[in-house]
Amino acid sequence: MRILTTPEDLIKRCLWDTYVYYVVGSEKEAEAQLRENKEFELSERDAIVIGLLKVMETDNLIHRFNDYLIHFLTVRSMKDKDDVLIKKKSLETSIDKFLDKFPDYWTPSTGYANSLKDLVGYINQLREKIEKLEITKLTVQNINYEFYTSNAVKKLLNFNNY
Repeated sequence: MRILTTPEDLIKRCLWDTYVYYVVGSEKEAEAQLRENKEFELSERDAIVIGLLKVMETDNLIHRFNDYLIHFLTVRSMKDKDDVLIKKKSLETSIDKFLDKFPDYWTPSTGYANSLKDLVGYINQLREKIEKLEITKLTVQNINYEFYTSNAVKKLLNFNNY
């Protein structure tokens, strides 16, 4: 199978950070590729590794973020008695990391620029709501950790943004 794509296509599919990390390996080289924005062939192996074969392009970045966060909560949460918990620090890091999918040196089209602006506003509102959640403190192997309840975080997500 022949897979042709451009760097901008990878950004629009929210795959830029994984492409840079797993395929290119250098932020400077990736930036040069993005500035040229020439079509190139991606191997099937690389396409599978970065997840290109299972995503579609959409400018609904809030929905894309919500899917990302739901997946993160599903994979990284741990069960403690009757609660499903997520570490406070890892949740905050994952929220910040999503914006790495859109590099500062990329100039988006008007539609994507508006979607990106809406996404940043949505993420800021979500952070404020998360800060108000109840924190559960647990000691694991003599280290104190702070946790949120995963279901409480999921309830804060708004899937009705258009």
